[in-house]
Amino acid sequence: MTGKRYVLSALLSGLFVIAALFSLQAEESEPDLTIVKYGKVLVKSAVPDARVFVDDVYKGRPDGIIENIMVGERVISCRTESQSVSGSFTVKRDEVLKLEARFNEGRIVSLVEREKPEQEEAEKKPKAAVPKAAVPKPEKPKKPVVEVKKEERKSPGEERRELHLNIIKAYFENIENEAVRVTHKINTKVISKYTEKKNQTGAYYRTKQGLLLCDAGPCERQWSSTFVYTDEGGKGDAFGLTWRETVFNGITPQGTSKRELLLCLNGACNTYADTAAGDVPQKLDLGKYQVSWTKSSMVIRRSDILKEITDAGDSIEAY
Repeated sequence: MTGKRYVLSALLSGLFVIAALFSLQAEESEPDLTIVKYGKVLVKSAVPDARVFVDDVYKGRPDGIIENIMVGERVISCRTESQSVSGSFTVKRDEVLKLEARFNEGRIVSLVEREKPEQEEAEKKPKAAVPKAAVPKPEKPKKPVVEVKKEERKSPGEERRELHLNIIKAYFENIENEAVRVTHKINTKVISKYTEKKNQTGAYYRTKQGLLLCDAGPCERQWSSTFVYTDEGGKGDAFGLTWRETVFNGITPQGTSKRELLLCLNGACNTYADTAAGDVPQKLDLGKYQVSWTKSSMVIRRSDILKEITDAGDSIEAY
């Protein structure tokens, strides 16, 4: 009888050991679930035409909430053609990180709404009753005095700068996505016969590392525009612009894509390749005009007016 009990006890112990091993293997085989958390970023800027980058990736324009930013430490920068401010900030889940780009101070700062505890405590305290006799009679409302401000007249030189410095500004936004959104600014007082066209071919896909590649080609994204610019002397110049990006189906020494700018002035055309690293501007000298071209923007300006402003020590970002 004792031998049977011993055998039964050994069998039960073996079953417990096997069950524990299966439980351990099941726990080890379960994959870890990674939950990606996102926050939002809002960058304010007093400088027009600035752009916002998160971890060196273009995300949009200032004064608008940028969504789907992964939480954690992020390098956030705000850039113009000639200035850049950046800093490291913590993005929290389901919260809006509010920042302000202060180009005059050379930094980007966090905007924190300050609490006013003294005011809150004062509001919580009960107000003392005022004797009726001490209550002053309400005064009759006075008619508001309307101040008529005289419109400040700009000097002829200032008007000339505003009209003729910038011929056209174009922004190639969301360049990391399949569809590129192009926005532009022109002065209709000096620009006529404006036309534009957009075109995109091919099928795209995104790798696990977030790179946009071509799945079935040719993968090409293109924006073109034509217009006539008339200067203060009445002379007109005909422009033709074509911005083209070809996306590759893999990573090459040139990167994952190449960009070209076809620029025609009065029928004479030249093609320029984007050879700059990152979003560094390239300068093209066309005599009367200067072209500043980056990965995400293009500006055509009058060379003589640009020289006037820089020689005077003024900033072109004000125009």
